Amino acid sequence: MTKWVISREKDNQEQGLLGVPVSVLNILEDRGISGDALEDFLSPAPRVTHDPFLMPDLKEAAELLIDAAGSGKTICVYGDYDADGMTSTALMTTVLRHLTDKVFSYVPSRFEDGYGLNIEAVKKVKDRGADVLLTVDCGSTSPAEIAFAKELGIVPVVTDHHILREGMDPDCLFVNPKRGGYPFPELCGCGVAFKLAQGMQRLLSSRGDERFTRQALNSLLDLVAIATVADIVPLIDENRNLVKYGLDRINRRERPGLDALISALDLSEKIIDSSSISYIIAPNLNALGRMHSAAPGVELLESRGSAETLEALARLTIKTNIERKAEQERTFRICRESMAREDCGSYAPVILARGAHEGVAGIVAGNLKEQLYRPVCIVTPTGDGLLKGTGRSVPGINLHELLEGCGDIFTRFGGHAGACGFSLKEENLDIFRRRMQEQVKAALEKDPDVLTETIYIDHELTGDEKNIGFAEKLRLLEPYGEANPVPLFCIRNAQVSAVRTMGAEEQHIRFTACTQDKQPVGCVLFGRADMYKDIIFGQEMIDVAGELDINEFRGERKLQMRIRDIRRSEREK
Repeated sequence: MTKWVISREKDNQEQGLLGVPVSVLNILEDRGISGDALEDFLSPAPRVTHDPFLMPDLKEAAELLIDAAGSGKTICVYGDYDADGMTSTALMTTVLRHLTDKVFSYVPSRFEDGYGLNIEAVKKVKDRGADVLLTVDCGSTSPAEIAFAKELGIVPVVTDHHILREGMDPDCLFVNPKRGGYPFPELCGCGVAFKLAQGMQRLLSSRGDERFTRQALNSLLDLVAIATVADIVPLIDENRNLVKYGLDRINRRERPGLDALISALDLSEKIIDSSSISYIIAPNLNALGRMHSAAPGVELLESRGSAETLEALARLTIKTNIERKAEQERTFRICRESMAREDCGSYAPVILARGAHEGVAGIVAGNLKEQLYRPVCIVTPTGDGLLKGTGRSVPGINLHELLEGCGDIFTRFGGHAGACGFSLKEENLDIFRRRMQEQVKAALEKDPDVLTETIYIDHELTGDEKNIGFAEKLRLLEPYGEANPVPLFCIRNAQVSAVRTMGAEEQHIRFTACTQDKQPVGCVLFGRADMYKDIIFGQEMIDVAGELDINEFRGERKLQMRIRDIRRSEREK
């Protein structure tokens, strides 16, 4: 059963600021946005940004890259196979091409190279003539690979944003906001690359060199917006502003490759927002790296090809995502069968999914995590006695800490609180399962609610807020994302009417919720009708929680609540 936590009502002293409803100001206050930060947050042109040179080694890295380009050295940009890695790679190759034609990119294969730097990939980079190896979105825990690159005569520079591990820092220029000194440590990989580019632009400008201008720098913000939303980093502080300006760039349709993808996705007539990135653009880009190679994605985002080439790359991206969806459904079935067949663990299932596609295992782990509401790891055999794993976790259970408790049995692991990747010998699977159960069981003993889903409701709607005008004011809170989620509202003690099911399997429901204020609200529940039919079709009063939006259909606009949860009212009025 889901636990509701409803924010307390408060008397906000900022009434009337920019015509913002008091309840919206209260939501911002709950999120730590008040005082001097409030006006900047609500402004269409926010100003919060940080000096790139506060980041350790960034100025030195910028100088090294400018000097390397100027002296004719060949620079390799080494990325990653997800949306953050692809955008980071495209961003830095674009920047460097303003300065030199001796630049190329290398995006590792999930299947041949694995995540991050590896020895064989470094050899390939050397064979292609690299003098400088610039990593983006990877490298923070690759000291051996960096040492090997130096042995080959390559000058390495690491830029990354992932969690640091003691004793694992690479011995080279190392640009990562989590090293300290930088005011905001939560940038994504592409955000770090952008700050490096910003530093390069400032140095070039100070030298009177206008090959890479501030205008050219700002044109890269569309890539940063995609990465920041896709990588689910906190959408606050500098991240929020980067996304806000980046969305503006995306909607100008200035990047031919991205515009080709937007057109192929039938989004040309729509305003691209953070939801468009989360649910449409990013999954299509990520599908390339999940199923085959991320290299076409980098090529698409670099936008250096002809219109025909870019259109073909966009079509390939969409085709690959369709393939990904089919493989995801198959892998989900394999995992469910495995869970029914063997004991995978009840507190933190570790599922051996033989025959599953490792490229979609992370998505399936995320889906199972939502359904079961507990950490889930999926492992697949690699054919050499090893298992390759991926995991997803719920709030309150730090997956990276759980893996550290099993660190001695991994050949490799990394990640953060909510997601991880690892590999281990197949013979250690039972040990891994047992340790995971023990750790989560211990967490449950400390906090009995840690495996109970909790939804935090920002405000209980009043009668004068049940209208389109209030829903439009909520757009001041956009863009939404991690740490700045779409606000949740509730209606309590409501009578249900006008109920109808939708979908081939009646998996969706529409209904109207009306309270004593006589202001009805149309509600829609997608995909989970079976969970709530008994409540909705009963005669009891109900409470509903969900997001407010505006339903536009045949020229008519109506307020609508997209339902997150429904429960029986505790009391009737």
